[in-house]
Amino acid sequence: MKTPLILCAGLLACTLAHAQPAAAGDDTWSNVPSASDDRFTNPKSKLYAGPNGWHNFGEVRSEVAGKSGKRYGFKTGLNYLETPQAFTFATNSQLQLATVDFGTAKPAPGVYEVGAKANAAQKKAAVSFMDSSGGTLLGWESADKAGSVTVSQANGYLYIKARGLRLAPVGMSNKGDLKQPMVLGLEGAVAP
Repeated sequence: MKTPLILCAGLLACTLAHAQPAAAGDDTWSNVPSASDDRFTNPKSKLYAGPNGWHNFGEVRSEVAGKSGKRYGFKTGLNYLETPQAFTFATNSQLQLATVDFGTAKPAPGVYEVGAKANAAQKKAAVSFMDSSGGTLLGWESADKAGSVTVSQANGYLYIKARGLRLAPVGMSNKGDLKQPMVLGLEGAVAP
């Protein structure tokens, strides 16, 4: 009689532990493939793919406020481009583009305040999002105190992460419900 009771209590405890929501600070978007060991997450492994599995790769998620309900979400390459001198997340078709400008190609690790202009010395970054997929150009850019971007370095990888950035509409085609602010999140790593 004790064995089934212990088994039921154990199953109940496992179920309750599994049903608990993730911690509020646990919002990492991981790109690490499943493995029986740490071959992809251990920086000493030859298969290490950068922080959370991002190797010159990243993800963008955003939503336009208001009734439009317009959402964007894509995983894509992450690279530093000399023009527009920013770290760029672009869809394969290049029709949607998110940029993060730190004012330098090699930002120091730390937290950067998102604003209208980038300045590496003052730890300020500028963020923008453009969409030309519908035949018109929609755009949103950061203004002062729009949030923050965290830059860290792991095994030579430059890791960029931001959540809840508030971008203002700037595109000439942003009309009606698309003339609302956008909330944007991004994450990715650039290989050394």
